[in-house]
Amino acid sequence: MTGEQRSDHGASPRATLASVARRVGVSVNTVSRALRAPQTVRPELRARIGAALDEADYVPNRLAGGLVRTRSNVVGVVVTSLFYSEFAAVIDAMQTELVQQGLQVMLGNSRYDPEQEWQIVRDFLSWRPAAMAIIGLDHHPRAVGLLRASGAPVVEMWDIGGEVIDSAVGMDHTAIGRAQGEHLLACGYRRLAFLGSLRPGDTRARKRAQGLAAVAAEAGLAEPVLCTRAEPGDPRLGEALLRALLDDQRDVDGIVCNSDAVAFGVLRGLAGRGRRVPDDCGVVGFGDSEASAYMAPPLSTVRPAREAIGRLTAQTILARIAGGPPQRLVAGWTLMERGSTRAVG
Repeated sequence: MTGEQRSDHGASPRATLASVARRVGVSVNTVSRALRAPQTVRPELRARIGAALDEADYVPNRLAGGLVRTRSNVVGVVVTSLFYSEFAAVIDAMQTELVQQGLQVMLGNSRYDPEQEWQIVRDFLSWRPAAMAIIGLDHHPRAVGLLRASGAPVVEMWDIGGEVIDSAVGMDHTAIGRAQGEHLLACGYRRLAFLGSLRPGDTRARKRAQGLAAVAAEAGLAEPVLCTRAEPGDPRLGEALLRALLDDQRDVDGIVCNSDAVAFGVLRGLAGRGRRVPDDCGVVGFGDSEASAYMAPPLSTVRPAREAIGRLTAQTILARIAGGPPQRLVAGWTLMERGSTRAVG
């Protein structure tokens, strides 16, 4: 086939060497040389070919034999962060299930950068993966286009509330934010804040902040203070944001953090300001990291069902490879009530 080829699912045409060559006005062999041996193509022409490849979202086939419909035994997995091993248990559980069926995981980290996500997706698809798994539901539009056109099963993980490419396994983050807010209100806290890392691509944290705001509004309380920065969340950021928050809003007495790592810094910052936890201020995290139960006081937080998400993602991938229909599966989570918030009742 010399023209643009259809994907396995009959989606939009997939760019070929021939279609790129027509864009540039050169032979297929010249485009092929620009990919295999770029030093043999003059720089000006190489740049034009490179731009055409990018514009067409051309995905090379790196498998021997060049058979477009050949699939490898690789499952491409794209996460948004490896910070504090947020998704380690998800990937481990997924890999355990997939390895038993002869599939291997290839991991990429987008660092919440949509452009990097798109590049990773394109590179992974060049290996003709058996399937793709990717964190979240909000992606670079070109990554979405490539995934839809690839013909490979796609499972979006960690979130469940929104439009999906193919299948999804995750949690309702708006509901989590509501539960965090309801817990603070049940403990008697009334001036709430959402604090932590909030990068442009982290729509899940935004949904939790929206859930918190909805609870406050329904209770007739002031809108929660939003105190965030678009940078990786760690204890240092939590302590810095806590200082800024109390400098401006001294009456805040209930804080939801976007991660446990940020909450650790908030606990330290409150102690430095002489604010007693949980008497003067309650703190709720997200993630239930290994250290959360051992803080002083122990951190109230949300424990995602990481292993279940990984296992269900693998099972969904295997079912889709076998020809099963797309799925949307809701994974559980648990609010761990500990010493950083007052006892309810």
